[in-house]
Amino acid sequence: MRNLRFSTLILLLLSPLFTQAQKTMSLDEAIIKALQNNYSLKISRNDESIAANNVTLAPFLPTVTGTGRQSQTDNTVESSSSEADKTRTNLLTAGVTVNWRIFDGLGMFTDYSRQQELLSMSSQRVKINVENLVMRVCSEYYNIIVQQNRMESALTSLALSKSRYENAEEKYLLGVISGLDLQQARIDLNADSSAVLTQQETVISAYIRMTNLLNAGHDINFNINDSIILAPQIDIDMLRERTLGFNNQLILARQGEKLSEYDLDAVRALRYPSINFSTGYNISRSEYPWSASSYSQTNGFNWGLNMSWNIFSGLETNRRIANAKIESESSRLAYLDIENEILGELDLLYNTYQNNITVTDFETQSAEVARASLEIAMERYRLGSLSGLEFREYQNNYLNAINRRLTALYMAKISEIGLRLLAGELTE
Repeated sequence: MRNLRFSTLILLLLSPLFTQAQKTMSLDEAIIKALQNNYSLKISRNDESIAANNVTLAPFLPTVTGTGRQSQTDNTVESSSSEADKTRTNLLTAGVTVNWRIFDGLGMFTDYSRQQELLSMSSQRVKINVENLVMRVCSEYYNIIVQQNRMESALTSLALSKSRYENAEEKYLLGVISGLDLQQARIDLNADSSAVLTQQETVISAYIRMTNLLNAGHDINFNINDSIILAPQIDIDMLRERTLGFNNQLILARQGEKLSEYDLDAVRALRYPSINFSTGYNISRSEYPWSASSYSQTNGFNWGLNMSWNIFSGLETNRRIANAKIESESSRLAYLDIENEILGELDLLYNTYQNNITVTDFETQSAEVARASLEIAMERYRLGSLSGLEFREYQNNYLNAINRRLTALYMAKISEIGLRLLAGELTE
């Protein structure tokens, strides 16, 4: 009866996870949902839209300004020979002015190109946010797979311990073993029960993190039923070549270097004159109710060219150009620094990846041997040629081998995804 109550308790504790998990979710579905719902990614896309709005033809186009004014003046004129006389003057003016910058040292072209580069950089930041989000989703997705496999191993171990305890209980009642052996079997059963409950908490926590990552509410309405399959081993030379050409951080750094060149061109444009064309139409009407000619009106077009040239600014332009050159050089050095850092990270991660692949192969063999040894030990224990403590050692060896294999497999997969991230393949 105690065993029955115990089994029922375990099932009740595990049931919330599996009863709520109604739909099986694949990795592609998880990535798509995360990309659709992630708030940070939406913010970065809004920033991209703002940058797109800033790319306009406004620097090349004229400006049109309309003006209008109406004013009245009341005057009272008094003299010793006449009574006070009140007069009112009404002034109406209106006009339209067109200003068009024809030449500014090519500054308008530089400004347009600069805004285009800012848009490209904003789009590149969206790609970086996308690949980081994809990396997080993959990491949590495969972590769930690992934790669920550990749960299966823990349940298998629990079933073995339960069977061992029942066998020990029968033998104790028959007087074949001592009460010490029975108590040890009970201790191991309790330990495996606690391990199952702890692992259940780990699995549910992993699902909660994934649900939060997908922004899918607070209920776990999906499950993951998948396995970890490693891709064919990646060649390091191919990775380096792709990283230099397609790594999103390096692309962003190159764009920053280009932006600093546009800033330098914008400052250099200050050395050239600025030429503007202007034209307009104005009308002015003054009304004098007290006069014989009750109003006067003028109207007509005007046009002309205006040139301004900052011939000497106290060497301020030279100072700004010198600083812009330094900033351009700093951008170039920053790119080289990022390139060196990323290539070093690639080498370190590739070394980890190769090591994890090798460890996975070793641990897979160890897990197979441990499983076969456990099956033999189980049969020997049933026949009475193996003690409970010896059987427990085989059982622990099996659990440890499974966990080591899962850890190595997970680390190898995460290393593989990290290499593809550095090579810019996650946003292709």
